[in-house]
Amino acid sequence: MTNSRFKDTGERVYDFLFNHTLIECPHCMKCGKGIRKIEGKFGYILQCKRCGVLSDPMVGTWGIGTFMGLNLWLRTNCCSNLLWAYNKEHLDFMDNYINSSMRERIPYKNQSLASRLPDWIKSGKNRNELSKGIAKLRNKLEICE
Repeated sequence: MTNSRFKDTGERVYDFLFNHTLIECPHCMKCGKGIRKIEGKFGYILQCKRCGVLSDPMVGTWGIGTFMGLNLWLRTNCCSNLLWAYNKEHLDFMDNYINSSMRERIPYKNQSLASRLPDWIKSGKNRNELSKGIAKLRNKLEICE
């Protein structure tokens, strides 16, 4: 644990979601980069730079550790739960939150990601295991770049 301070600036999970989400390519099982929005429509296309697959337009749902029904690349089991992030920026946010000794939230703001994190991530007793989980995700991120 560091002596850093986390200050909630009001980011919502959606602020990270649409910023270059990293998924596990269902064809080659490697890191798929380049999910991009279809112009003028609500939907996304998976463009895997590893195997070259270009998917049909996807309109789907999000769930824990998924995007448009596809597994996120940055996911690992941690504290008997699934620790996940959409991309490097989301992972940096989680790392900063988890490893901060002082956490400041915006008062009366219930839409921020920091206010919506599950209790197992907020719990100080899980900090060491969560830090190890973040390190695993950072290793996966290096493979993806």
